[in-house]
Amino acid sequence: MIKKLVIFLLLNFGALAIGGLFTGQGVSSQWYTTLNKAPWTPPGWVFGTAWTLIMICYSLYLAKAWPHVQNKKVFIQLYLFQWVLNVSWNPMFFYYNNVWISLVLISTLTVLMGFIIVKFA
Repeated sequence: MIKKLVIFLLLNFGALAIGGLFTGQGVSSQWYTTLNKAPWTPPGWVFGTAWTLIMICYSLYLAKAWPHVQNKKVFIQLYLFQWVLNVSWNPMFFYYNNVWISLVLISTLTVLMGFIIVKFA
């Protein structure tokens, strides 16, 4: 399991790193700070902490699920789709400043990760 865990950690944090190349100043950018956000929007440091925790937990789940997955081809295809979504929403939001497409991407990513977790539990 350790080998799979390391692979999934590298893949998941790699996705965050690639997406992060396009975030620029991210939550401290002038564009983001001037957005009309909900009053419950957390401070910027929460995002990095939350995504780190999500990726660690998701990697643990994937590594534990891998030996029990019967259809590894479907598992890999779904994982690759969520990986692409994970990489693509950052540039769409922070680089292209397209809030609506970013919302669709992050919502699809959330639903897909939930589906993967339930399907391969």
